[in-house]
Parts: sequence; C-alpha cells; structure tokens
Amino acid sequence: MDLPEPPPQQRRSSSGAPLASLVVELENTTPILGGAPVPRQVDTVDVIRVPTVRGHLRFWWRALYAHEFPAPIELARRERELWGGVGDDTGTRSSVEVTVAVDRSRKQVDPTPVHTRERDFYALWPTRPTAEEPAAPRLQPALRFQLCLRAPAGRIGEVENAVRAWVLWGGYGGRTRRGVGSLTVLGDVSTWLPRGASGAELQRLFGGLSLFGSPPQGGARQVPLLQGARLFHGRTRQDPREAWLEALQWLQRFRQEQPPEQYQGTARAYARERGDRTRPGRSNWPEPDKIRRLLDPSGNRQWAHLPRAEYSKTPAWPRAGFGLPIAIRFQDKDRRTKARYRNLDPAEVELRWYDGKEVRERLASPLIVKAMPLANGSFTPVALWLCRANPPGEVVLLLKGQRTPVSGSSARFDQLLAPHDKALYAPLQASSLREAFFGWLAKSIPDVKES
Repeated sequence: MDLPEPPPQQRRSSSGAPLASLVVELENTTPILGGAPVPRQVDTVDVIRVPTVRGHLRFWWRALYAHEFPAPIELARRERELWGGVGDDTGTRSSVEVTVAVDRSRKQVDPTPVHTRERDFYALWPTRPTAEEPAAPRLQPALRFQLCLRAPAGRIGEVENAVRAWVLWGGYGGRTRRGVGSLTVLGDVSTWLPRGASGAELQRLFGGLSLFGSPPQGGARQVPLLQGARLFHGRTRQDPREAWLEALQWLQRFRQEQPPEQYQGTARAYARERGDRTRPGRSNWPEPDKIRRLLDPSGNRQWAHLPRAEYSKTPAWPRAGFGLPIAIRFQDKDRRTKARYRNLDPAEVELRWYDGKEVRERLASPLIVKAMPLANGSFTPVALWLCRANPPGEVVLLLKGQRTPVSGSSARFDQLLAPHDKALYAPLQASSLREAFFGWLAKSIPDVKES
C-alpha cells in the first residue's frame, strides 16, 4: 500500500530576502526512462525525484540566461546564488526550494522490451535487454504530479521561465533530447503554455526574453543557449504521441534515408520500396566507407562492401554533431537472403571526442526533437537546435573497448566531408550539420515552418 506523501517542510531564506512561490500541475505525455539513482531504472518509491527535477531546471535556466554573462566566472556566481553549488572552496545552498507531490494511483511501469519494429524504438533503443540486464522499465504516460517551488521574490521570474522551458523543450529522466519523458501542464495552461509555436508568441510567453535569432555577442559558447537557437515546428496534433513520433521520424529519416531512384533495379534495392520498413540499405553517409579505409591502410582487405570511390580515407564524421559517443556496428548478413557474408566488414567501433589529453565519454546532442504542448490542448512536433559552440578537440575513431584512437582518424567537429569527397547524400553539401538538417527538413516535410 502506498503511504501518503509527508508534508513538505519549508525553509527560511538564509539571506532574509522575501520568498515567492509558484505551483504547477504536470503530466507526462511520453514514457519516462530513468530518473532514479540507479542507471536504467525508474524510482517506484520516490517516483519523481526532487534532485532530478532540480537538475533539469538548472539546465534550462542556464540555456535562458547564460548569454547575459560574457564572463564564465560571473555566470557561475549568478547560477550558484540561485541553484547552489561549490565555489571558492565553499558550498552554497540552493535558494530554490523544490517539492513534488505525485498522484501514485496513476503510476504504471512498463517492463516489457521495445521491439525494433515499434515506432518509438528509435528513441527507446537503450532500454533493450543485455546479456547482463533485462529490459529497462519505463513509466507510462499520464502520471501526474504537482511541482511547488519557492525562491527569492526578486528571482522567481527566472525560476518560472526555467519551468516553462523545461515543459516546452525538456522532460523528466533520460533521453529527453529525443522526446522521452515529455510533459504538459494541467489547469492554468495560459500561464505556462504558448497559444502557438511562432517566435513572437514564444517571446511573449517568456516576457520578452531573447530567444532564437542571432547568437549572443561574441558568438556561440560551450553552454547551450536558447538565444541563437533555431526552432522548426510541424502540423499540430491532438495526440502527443503522434506529434512525438513525427518529430522523431524527422531525425530518423535524415540520418537513414536514401534517395530511392539511386537504387531501383539494383541488388541493393531501396528497402522501403520492397515493403521492408525496418531499415534502409547501405548508408550514403561517409562514416562507414572511411572506417573501412582507416582499418585497412594497405587497401588489400576484401570487405563485404568495398569502400566507394566518392569517399576518401581522410576522416570526416558528420553524424558526431548529433552527440557522442556513436557506436557503429556493421552487418554480417545479407538483409535479403539472411546468408552470412563471405567477407566480413569491420568489427564494432565507436566515435568519441578527444580533447587533446584524453578520450572523453560523452557529448550531448544540441538537437532536441519532441512534442511541444500548446495552450489549446494540442501538440506540435518540433526540432530545436540549441546554440552551442563545438568543444575543443576533435572527433576520433576507436575500436570498441579500446582507449587509444585509430591512427589518422581525428577530424574537426562539424566537418561534413573531406576536401576531395563527393557527397552521396545531397544535404551533406551544406556548411554545417545544423544547416544540412534544417535544409532537408524544410524541403522534405510538408507544413514545417521556422519559429
């Protein structure tokens, strides 16, 4: 039997400044993955955890306000005053009090594996069972909770805007940049949600705060920003799941789609023309061919698929712009006949980020695809590309399980092609991955507009 939530204990402001409060009723519209102290798990006791919520709000506060502070030290000080942290060898308690009350009667956990043919697999593939662990559980949509926040009255507007941004473009738990754990507001929707997805309406909702448009003075920074970001939105839907899956499909198609006319009448017939909607055929992105060349410097290896002449050995890893690491696993069977290839392609490899001293574990994607809630109860699929500079260092190739990059594999971030490459996928002729994606989106998807 679930026990009632204990009454929250309100704290006093350490500075004596007057406090203000805000309350918002929330509901998740897509499955929640993670959010618990244990990886790959949902917390069934502390269902919506305050530390997790605080972390999400802190990220979106930074995305909204970091452009106002040219010096990183000033941003750190201002952030620490509101959200807490360590600086100058001293700890600062957060001045934002967060409490959560969950309607446990609506808690539903789904422990079943997600099949590769399901439409949400592209976002939920990390839930797959492994040799060591079963499938990761998810909290199903329609879980409701009340979020209460108290903060210094002079800064409550910043906290309120952070909640708005979190609801519109973030979510609870993991994989939120792929639309998992998305939220909507119940009750006072006009305070929290926009009437539409236009840039003017969103700027009105955020009280005139600088969103989208030109990057801040001095250009993009390491901190992801909403100023200088770009937001595209599609046709509204009443069903949040359908809006989410549409936005998710934009990214999936861009990363995997191949022009069917290039494959008609050949042994590598376009998968979708054959009625096979699981995956397209051989990739027209440069990474697979460059991996084959880098792992066979002599050029004598008879791979299952010989490298194509359009892509040279000079490294270029365009899909690294969608976040790292990227695990690349080559097929060892013909998809049509299911027969094992006589000659095998390379073993599993990874793309990671090397900062000049060590290989770094992770770089989050600047692209968010999800269903954005509107005040009229509908949802619109959106693609939000946050304004963020590439980190120092380069993208490198590693054999899975190793920590030393493959010799000659380093390439700068956002390099779509090497100097003498010829693009087999037309969008790669753009100046950056962001421009390639949004150019493809505007051309390929009807009714898509930029906010």
